[in-house]
Amino acid sequence: MAKPRLKPSGKWEIGLRHPSLPNGRKYFTFDTEAEAIAYGQQWKLMKHADIPPPAELTVPTSPGEGVRLSRILGAWSDSGFAAPSQILTLKTVTREVGSIRFSDANYKWLTGYLRTLKVDKNLSPASIKHRIQALGRAIDEYLRHNVDVKISNPVKLLPKGYSTYSDVDAQMVQAKGGKVKVNVARDRRLLPGEHEKIVAVLSGYERPDRARGLELKGGDALLTLYLLILNTGLRLREAYTLTRGQVDMANKVIHVQETKQWRGKISFRDVPMRPEVHQALSSYFATRQPFEPRAHIFPFLHEEGIEDGKKGLARTSQRLSFRFRIAFEYMDIVGLHEHDLRHEATCRWLELKDADGRDLFRLEELNKIMGWKPGSVMAQRYASFRGVDLAQRLWPAAALAAVEASAVEA
Repeated sequence: MAKPRLKPSGKWEIGLRHPSLPNGRKYFTFDTEAEAIAYGQQWKLMKHADIPPPAELTVPTSPGEGVRLSRILGAWSDSGFAAPSQILTLKTVTREVGSIRFSDANYKWLTGYLRTLKVDKNLSPASIKHRIQALGRAIDEYLRHNVDVKISNPVKLLPKGYSTYSDVDAQMVQAKGGKVKVNVARDRRLLPGEHEKIVAVLSGYERPDRARGLELKGGDALLTLYLLILNTGLRLREAYTLTRGQVDMANKVIHVQETKQWRGKISFRDVPMRPEVHQALSSYFATRQPFEPRAHIFPFLHEEGIEDGKKGLARTSQRLSFRFRIAFEYMDIVGLHEHDLRHEATCRWLELKDADGRDLFRLEELNKIMGWKPGSVMAQRYASFRGVDLAQRLWPAAALAAVEASAVEA
């Protein structure tokens, strides 16, 4: 009798032979080794007693159902339709479940894989969702090209909130000494006094209790980049790749090349300059030689021999994020990341009012400024209105209403 083997998924598989089976052999999967051995013994007794296998087992399996998930995931990765950010996730999923046959990848198996990601790997809900979504899209693509396959995509059967830790998951994780992971929403805004500290350190301020200050390559380039992102909401790569031809100082508009595009598509959006941005760029250009229209206004992309390519862009973004983090930590600013500046900029756009106290920009205009699609809800996600600010707006209004009411009574 064949011996069962332990699969990467934690299940036990046993291969049994019989002349009437498709290709003379069929594999069966069980939760425990004991169940696999018991089934193998039953099969052996049936074979000695000349009892034929159940009819449903003798039906040949569709060729597409016996393929392994590694092939399905690889085909999706090579299709050109997978997002670049998903390629690394596909490689990870392939290592974890690539040896599983598609015929075995049912809903029960998928729930077991989810349990492994939560209990054994103790991943965050976001990381779990990235893996499952990548797997689901790969299977969808495979089924679109193999219409004869009768197996459905098990990912579509998962309930809403499948990536969050249930009470049972939490108990199992804690029993193994792990920590129940939750998604952390970024809503960090600049606190009073933090902006002034950042401007100071990026202008060359040195703390008396430190041996030396920050090394500011490019002079006021990093300060100008900070003011630009803070007051426009440009993404980091959109900001440091700006060329002189994209900055229209006369019309006070920045012609931004967007970074959130797939498959090499190039698109632009116009972002209006606030007075703070116009002043910062004017001061920056005044201290430098005139730029050619196609020349980058910031030196970061070309520092240390970094070239303008995918690897160069990734390295530059990583290095600039690190430089901002060091500057924030130098001034004891805790928990602030570079991308939080985009959240801050969104709130500042939303808080702009005209002379009558009405919103200066409509939501559709804000989506255009920030590079979001029409009807997007990203503004609601990025908006982080502080209760203190709302209270300060509320109480003067309440005091004014009380004064007006007293005047009417008098």
